[in-house]
Amino acid sequence: MPTKPALADENSKEGLEAFTRYWFELFNYGYATNDWKAFDQVTDPACGTCRNVLTAVNDHYKSGGWIVGGEAEVRSFTTDFVPNIEGSISSFVEVDQAAAMTISQDGTMEGQTKARQESIDVVIALWEDGRWVMLDFGPPEGT
Repeated sequence: MPTKPALADENSKEGLEAFTRYWFELFNYGYATNDWKAFDQVTDPACGTCRNVLTAVNDHYKSGGWIVGGEAEVRSFTTDFVPNIEGSISSFVEVDQAAAMTISQDGTMEGQTKARQESIDVVIALWEDGRWVMLDFGPPEGT
């Protein structure tokens, strides 16, 4: 289980970056273990991209299979740290994601995804009740 850095609890540009990097570590942990409890605690339930990924991973594990690989790594993080009208802050992250293999219950490979390198995603987070909450992530609009 990833350890949350103290800086991730700070309402600052540096705190948001630490939180974002921690959030991706929780994503990797959930992907590898299908344990999403800590991820869910810091992610808004309305995050559509998150729910799509969690549903697919959970369904695969429920069938008795597992996933190998797929780790996401934050290469860079930038934000102007200016809240929008709702108070959330958008940031840009450059994320690499390793190839992943889905393995069936009997140990055979069912599928494989290619590695994704140098993709730029937008993450949207909100400082609420003294902590960061990830609202959504994904490709910038129009891409």
